[in-house]
Amino acid sequence: MNPKIRRLLLLVGMDLVAIPFLLLGRVAAADLGTEIFRAVAIGLAVKAASADLNKAINTLTFQNKIPADMSTKVVPILSVGEKGYVGAAQVAGPQSYVSSVQAVWLYEDNFSQNEFRLKVYVPSASLNPLELKRVQKVGISAIIDVSLDGRWKGQTYSHSVGAGDILKAGVVAVAINAAADPLNKAINSIAGGWNTSTKVVPVATIGDKAYIGGAQVAGAASSLDKVKAVYQYEDIFDGGKFRIKAFVPSDSTNPLQISRVSGIGLTALIDTSIADQQRIRERQDYWRTAEVKYIPLNTRLQERFKDDIVVLEPRHDRGLHLGWYIGKGNQKKYLTGVWAQRYRALDDKDKEDFATWWYEHEKDKPEVREKNWNTWIENRKALGKNVGITNRPNDNDNNKNKSDDRGKSDDKERGKSGNKSKNK
Repeated sequence: MNPKIRRLLLLVGMDLVAIPFLLLGRVAAADLGTEIFRAVAIGLAVKAASADLNKAINTLTFQNKIPADMSTKVVPILSVGEKGYVGAAQVAGPQSYVSSVQAVWLYEDNFSQNEFRLKVYVPSASLNPLELKRVQKVGISAIIDVSLDGRWKGQTYSHSVGAGDILKAGVVAVAINAAADPLNKAINSIAGGWNTSTKVVPVATIGDKAYIGGAQVAGAASSLDKVKAVYQYEDIFDGGKFRIKAFVPSDSTNPLQISRVSGIGLTALIDTSIADQQRIRERQDYWRTAEVKYIPLNTRLQERFKDDIVVLEPRHDRGLHLGWYIGKGNQKKYLTGVWAQRYRALDDKDKEDFATWWYEHEKDKPEVREKNWNTWIENRKALGKNVGITNRPNDNDNNKNKSDDRGKSDDKERGKSGNKSKNK
């Protein structure tokens, strides 16, 4: 790996809290990715190694005689539940669509009283959780777990499948196939729909030589009909800092006859707690008739991040035009971190005046904007206005104590979501 990238990863591993100040403060003081998301260090590690990871994944699938003939790239995964970076994904599809992907949103929920756990992946052209920009015709071809201390060293990788090998845990495949249609509908209701065909098939890992769950795959109907299973290949990269899980949609359930179906990508993964055939027979009628309503991803994102981002609507043009003017430089603006806190501390009149001030100074350098802010506050006090806000000029990062606690409180949120589905 490039020595500069390696040094960056070592630095990231040393201090999860300091990294936003050491690296990102020079680049983008008000970047959404550093202001509101947890575990920024993981996002940095993914960004630094994305090109090398992309090559490694394509090499992995090629070594297993599976052509990588689509445009691919590696982007961070952002968890809705944990409100932060949780890993990376390789996305695949037509180049013009793949190039626009900035991140993949991961949302987790359950189906049928936690008998199935859904992990829905939605590629987006925006990092802004309040502006989900779903990228169509793009699917997931690999998932990458990040371990900054390299704890996956030598732990997991896939061997070739021999003639005498049989895929274990066949009951998992039976359960996935039995619930495939309702699972497919549930995932589509969460993702908000795709401009293509989708279906659910079993997933088998070559590492354990066993069925481990299911996957929703998407693509043209003619290609989708050929997909019978998805095979997962695993390997480690960069001394154990990254664990790669590459997915290959295949037209065969025979592990000795794996052949990639081109133009197909993953849009969700499914875990199941079903462990015996009798349970499947008892539950499959319920799966077919269950009508569980899910909250769409864009609505869930609005709910999860409403307290982290303040939206400033386009300012009024003070009579120069009629009504509101939405043109260049006058679109919606987003406040995060300390600026969101400062805005919320203002009264309604101050907020209106602040919006005008922000449109004039948002592009200032951080230190210049801070100076102008202090001047604005002093001027308002001189005019007898009770601003009622505490200056915090050095608090430019809202993630100081959040980088390494992702999931501690938000697992409860996902649990609530699961309970809602259960109660309905």
